[in-house]
Amino acid sequence: MNWLFQEPRRDPELGDALRMLDRPSLQDDADLRQRIVAAATPHLSALRSPGRHWWEWVTRWMPVAIPLGLAASLAAGLILPADEGVSPSTDYATETSADSTLLAAAYSEDSDAGQLAAHVVAPESGDWLFEQAVAQ
Repeated sequence: MNWLFQEPRRDPELGDALRMLDRPSLQDDADLRQRIVAAATPHLSALRSPGRHWWEWVTRWMPVAIPLGLAASLAAGLILPADEGVSPSTDYATETSADSTLLAAAYSEDSDAGQLAAHVVAPESGDWLFEQAVAQ
């Protein structure tokens, strides 16, 4: 493993060939810099220009998104069976009104903060947990 960390053996022919090479002049560096700047100018100007707004992105995708959305809704309407047993959203309405009634009752009573928090989090009786478990 010591051979890995040691200096490599010198090659005199390679050294002579490298010494004989012409060293680049400062003029060569200036030419290279000029070519790099000329090639990078369009890309840099594109980066400096303001980005597109979100409505331009939406406008570009609109010809594809609208027909695709309509086809997906039509397919979903035809493929998914109509479930006649679905109840209207009255269950949600009763749950919401029950929560609203609970909050109104909690805030209407003259009580300390601990009792108020207990009313908001759960009713005073322990039956609500049993009722929720049975309802599930």
